[in-house]
Amino acid sequence: MPKLSARERASLPDSAFAYVDSRGRRRLPIHDEAHVRNALARFARVSFENDAARERARVRLLNAAKKYGIVPVGFITGQLRSEQRHAAAGRLVIELGRMGAPGELEHQLRSALRDATLAVLHWSESAGAYLDGTGRPVPIPAEQEERAVTYLERKGRPMTALVHDPAALDDPDLTETVLEAVRFVVERESLHGEIQARSTDAATLPTGFVTFLLTDIEDSTALLRQLGDRYAGLLNDVRSTVRQAVLRAGGREVDVRADEFFAVFERAAAAIDAAVAVQRTLGERTWPEGLECRVRAGIHSGRPTLTDTGYIGLSVHTAARVCSVAHGGQIVVSGESRAAVEGSLPPGVRFRNLGRRRLPGLTRAEALFQVEAEGLLVDFPPLRRSAARLTKQER
Repeated sequence: MPKLSARERASLPDSAFAYVDSRGRRRLPIHDEAHVRNALARFARVSFENDAARERARVRLLNAAKKYGIVPVGFITGQLRSEQRHAAAGRLVIELGRMGAPGELEHQLRSALRDATLAVLHWSESAGAYLDGTGRPVPIPAEQEERAVTYLERKGRPMTALVHDPAALDDPDLTETVLEAVRFVVERESLHGEIQARSTDAATLPTGFVTFLLTDIEDSTALLRQLGDRYAGLLNDVRSTVRQAVLRAGGREVDVRADEFFAVFERAAAAIDAAVAVQRTLGERTWPEGLECRVRAGIHSGRPTLTDTGYIGLSVHTAARVCSVAHGGQIVVSGESRAAVEGSLPPGVRFRNLGRRRLPGLTRAEALFQVEAEGLLVDFPPLRRSAARLTKQER
């Protein structure tokens, strides 16, 4: 079919086009049989101003097809398919709005778009790559791999990538609906974590016998010196990893300062679960420029006092001291926490006795243990110098 010249288009009345937008731009010529067939084929690729404009154009196009004796079976089938998928997208928006648990996004998208292999990847500044739900870097498929990639950005920076069947998002309007729903969920989850981090209501924190988990980044000053402004991205990644592990294990975030993270659990076993998850995730992470980012973790149980501003008491100080003697990648547990998980140790977790040590500022020596589990580093240097080994008389 020969393309209409500018003069030919100008000579046609508005009624010769299926769609005329609010600015007077005319699309989908329908003045003869060839152009009607072409308009039927191109209809799904046109971006309409709203649903009412789409419906008016659809009716005009079908009337033109009837005028020229065209039976648009393929067009009608495609429209039905599109309406079904838009209905699925509408349901998706509703379902995503109700989502409570992290990680449901990928499952909901797979169901709504009928793509069992769809993947939701999140950008990591520090890793310089997109990560899957377990925190592992995932390469973006090449064009020849028959998988499409749809990207979402936030303020001009990478945010999320959807890896999917090309046919799943071949409708521009459907794509826009789905991406807005995804953006809403991703930003809501991020905001939820930030709000919980900054506005913990002390009155709602657990009381009685609780277990504290403290983490901090090893050699953070050296990392800051090497990365400069990019250190903020690394810090956000580490915080997000710890925060997700704490929430999934049923813990509460108490405070975040610089590279330190302070959380509380009602069960000691849950604190150990969270610490193991953190070390596994960070241990598998690839960091920029070949850097190593390791987090030390300390766990201690006790009966602190809960005030309007948070926890106070010897157990808080002890937890901090236990964390301070660990090396990056290591989880050190006090004797009190070790005793608290007796009979309820998470599967695959075991303890290595590190002996009794005198910790700075504490009058009583602490029995310390190293948590060992699959996927964790095992061999570390002796505990950091702040943990003094007891003399024979003190033992």
